[in-house]
Amino acid sequence: MTKHKWIAAVLVCMTGFTSAAVIAETACPPPPAPLTPEKAKQLAAEARDHGLLWKFERNGRAGYLYGTIHVNRLEWVFPGPKTAAAFRDTDTLALELDVLSPEVQAKVSQPESLGIKTLQLPPPLQQRMNAVAEKMCAPVSLIAGRHAVMQLITVTIFDARLAGLEASYGSDFFLAGIAKGVAKPVVGLETAELQMRTLLGGSDEESLKLVDSSLAMFESGRQRKQTQRLTEDWAGGNLADLQNFEQWCDCTTTEPERRFMRRINDDRNTGLAAGIDKLHREGKRLFVAIGTLHMVGPKAVTKLLAGMGYKVERVAFDSKP
Repeated sequence: MTKHKWIAAVLVCMTGFTSAAVIAETACPPPPAPLTPEKAKQLAAEARDHGLLWKFERNGRAGYLYGTIHVNRLEWVFPGPKTAAAFRDTDTLALELDVLSPEVQAKVSQPESLGIKTLQLPPPLQQRMNAVAEKMCAPVSLIAGRHAVMQLITVTIFDARLAGLEASYGSDFFLAGIAKGVAKPVVGLETAELQMRTLLGGSDEESLKLVDSSLAMFESGRQRKQTQRLTEDWAGGNLADLQNFEQWCDCTTTEPERRFMRRINDDRNTGLAAGIDKLHREGKRLFVAIGTLHMVGPKAVTKLLAGMGYKVERVAFDSKP
């Protein structure tokens, strides 16, 4: 990929953010400014590798597995030299979901269209949710009438914005936009239906308990600290600290929280690894980009692939200045 094509692809990617981001306009802070060609060239030229990258190989064919982050800083999102080289060395981008697909976006934004019942919050919890939303500069109208857990996710995104992190700079959107710009096929390892039923599939009682404990994290300021630590660990490739995420995140202190974490993370890893294996068997040279927390713990996707006979090695990035 020439440098000219790379910059053009980045700008296509940023255009995709506008249609895909869940953040609405609000007075504090402002939405991200449009990325100009000049700024894109500058950031691409200065880009360093961030995140975590592995190379996997079996039967003489290799692919790459990249741990993503779903909220990010603009200066961290441009692929550095080794990540860009790995991306160029592949012919297919595999994501959890094809996030720029209008069909996928419609299903994710309207889970009731999948037959998922909308769980309403009882008045006391809704009042707390609205108060947190207002504090995080999230328009209450944006969460009104939505499933309780979807309200929680929306508020989490706005809270991250107050820490200088944007969902519209998430690795998945960025990589999908670059792939679109250079006509690299994008495939989803999961379906929107699976993800939505995973996120919203707990019992009503469990979901309400999850919302209650999560609101307490927002009210105390602990949620933002967790998000910042997770993102900084990702940026610095600090796999050791990420391996201990459940010990320091303050998000698995109750049984509903632990069940939710298992459901959205460990329980999906077998399917993700199987999807990677299927595409590899079909002859595709894959650049796989999935959430970084799928690479930690005893059921990490890296370990599952190794158990399938793949040689899996971490790609070392140059140390940061």
